[in-house]
Amino acid sequence: MTAQQNKSPATLKLENEMAHCIGTEHYYKYYGKFLYTDGVKHFCENAEAYWFIDAVFSHLVRMPDDFYTITLKVNDDLTATLNIKGDTAKRTQPILFTDCPAGEWKFFYTNRVLMWKGEY
Repeated sequence: MTAQQNKSPATLKLENEMAHCIGTEHYYKYYGKFLYTDGVKHFCENAEAYWFIDAVFSHLVRMPDDFYTITLKVNDDLTATLNIKGDTAKRTQPILFTDCPAGEWKFFYTNRVLMWKGEY
C-alpha cells in the first residue's frame, strides 16, 4: 500500500485544495501586528484549525528571528505537534487534540506574514 493510499479522505481533500494555494490576493490582520494569507485562512477554515493561528502567533510574538519554518504534524490519533524553527530560536508545542486532518502541514513566516508553503 502506498503512502497516498494510507491517507484519509479528509487529508487527501485538504492536500488537493492546498495545492491550489500558490499566491495570495488578500492579507488578514491578526491583532494589528501580524498578517496571514489566503492560503493560511483556507487551511484554518477547511481543517477546522483556527487555533493554529493563535498558537503560532503566541510563540512568534516572543521570538527574535525574521524567518521561520512552521510545521504542524497531525497524527492519526488526532494529536499533533507544532514546530516553529528559525535561525536562532525554535519552539515545539504538543497539541493534545485536533480535528485537523492527519498529515504534515508546512508554513513559513517572514516580514510579519504567515503563509502557506505554496505562497512563499
